[in-house]
Amino acid sequence: MSAIVDVGALGPMTTISSGANGVIHRLDRFQLAGEPGELVFKEYRLAVVQVALGGLVNLVGLRQRLAAQRRAALDEVAAWPLRVVVGPGNQALGVLMRLIPDGYFEDMSLPSGARARIPRELQHLIFDPAQARKHEVDVPDDGDLAARLRVCERFAFALSLLHGAQIVYGDVSARNVLYRLHPVPSIFLVDCDATRVSGSSAVNKQQHSPDWDPPERVVQNVSTDRYKLGLFVLRCVLPGRGASLNRDWRTAAPILDRRGTDLLQRALEGAPGDRPLARDWLFYLRGRLGARPMPSMPAPRTARAAHPYETGWRREPHGWVPA
Repeated sequence: MSAIVDVGALGPMTTISSGANGVIHRLDRFQLAGEPGELVFKEYRLAVVQVALGGLVNLVGLRQRLAAQRRAALDEVAAWPLRVVVGPGNQALGVLMRLIPDGYFEDMSLPSGARARIPRELQHLIFDPAQARKHEVDVPDDGDLAARLRVCERFAFALSLLHGAQIVYGDVSARNVLYRLHPVPSIFLVDCDATRVSGSSAVNKQQHSPDWDPPERVVQNVSTDRYKLGLFVLRCVLPGRGASLNRDWRTAAPILDRRGTDLLQRALEGAPGDRPLARDWLFYLRGRLGARPMPSMPAPRTARAAHPYETGWRREPHGWVPA
C-alpha cells in the first residue's frame, strides 16, 4: 500500500481553516480505497515548517502495519496521517487525514459576541465551568465526576495505544486534545503529524507547550508523556480558575482515592522512570468507573485474527472494551 499521493490527484478542495503552520482543505471528491469518510489535506506553510518526506512516510506506514483492530482504535482517537502529499521533485507538501468528527465541534459564542463553530478543546474542560457555560460550551454538570473520569480514561487509553506502538505523542496541551461528552465522553488527538517513533527524530519539531512542560529539560519522550498525563488528570478533575497552572497533586486528594492520589504523586513528583504507565491509569480509571480488568491491547501482527475477539478486545458504542 502506497504511503504517498501526488497533489495533482486530489482534485477540487475547499479551504476550511488555517493557522500559523498550515492550511486545512476539505477534499471535495477525492477518496482513498479502504479509508471511508471525508478527507482533508493539511498543507504545510513551507516557509515556516520544514518536514522530511521519509519521516512522514514512516508515520503513515506505522499505521498501515498495525493489526486491523489496533488501527481502528487509533482512527477512533486520533487524526492520524493517512498519506503524504507530494509535489514537484517529490517534495512533501502535507498530509491527508480524516476530517475531525463533527461531535468534537461546538457552536459557541465568542467573547466578541459573534458565534463560531470551532473545535471543543480541552481548555474548556479545565477552565471555570461557569465561564464555559456562558459561552455555550458543553461541559459536565457540577459534581459529575464520572464524566470527567471517563474523559481521563479515554485519554489514558489513547496514550496507552500510542505507547504500545512505540509512539511518543509529545505536545500534550489544552489545545491538542479535543473532547465530547455525548453520546459518551471521549477524546480526539490532533496534530499527530508531530508525533514520533521512540528512538527517532520527530517529523515536525516537538515542543512542550507552556504550563505543560515537565521538570526535566529533555526532548519529549514516553516519560514526559506520562508526566503530562498526570497533569491532564489533575486539571480535568479539578477545573476552575488557576486549573491550567495546577501541578499540586495534593489538591486532588479529596476527589481521588488513595490509589489515584498515589498515581498522581508518582506522575508529578516521581523520577521520570517511576512515573505510572498510561496503562496503569487505564486500569485505575476503569476500576473507578466500574469496569472489569482489561487484557492487553493486541500486539501488532501481519495476519488477521482468526476470531474477531481473540485479541481480548471488542468494539462497543462507547469505545474499545475487554471482550
